[in-house]
Amino acid sequence: MADKYATFNADGTLNLRLIKGLHAIPKGATPVDERQWQRLINETDGIWTLGGDGTITKEPLPAVGPDYAAIERQWRDGEIESVKWLRERHRDQQELDIATTLTDSEYAELLAYVQLLRGWPQAKSFPNQMYRPVAPGWIAEQVS
Repeated sequence: MADKYATFNADGTLNLRLIKGLHAIPKGATPVDERQWQRLINETDGIWTLGGDGTITKEPLPAVGPDYAAIERQWRDGEIESVKWLRERHRDQQELDIATTLTDSEYAELLAYVQLLRGWPQAKSFPNQMYRPVAPGWIAEQVS
């Protein structure tokens, strides 16, 4: 009599691997021979399933691609952080009533760029990197 068992979820995928004497063996658990047991515990590169005929097989793991939306949100967040200092410097200079480093039109461009970044995840072309908001060229020339 087998002392190793497996249980399967309603969709047929492997749920538990059990050893008699260590675990309570539920009704309906599938007995597993030593060879199959070793495969069940060592081969984790797929999804083990129980077929309607009682055979246990391993299916390949589903392919998982990059999460482009998450990548683009991270890029967007980094871009906003990278220009905050320009906005803060300009506001500080205005409050101190001293000459601003940015012109009024540059400041307006900066604010418009930040708004485009905030709206990027809602854009129809999101998350296609080809359509990312483009920073005004003068931003790269600023020294923090």
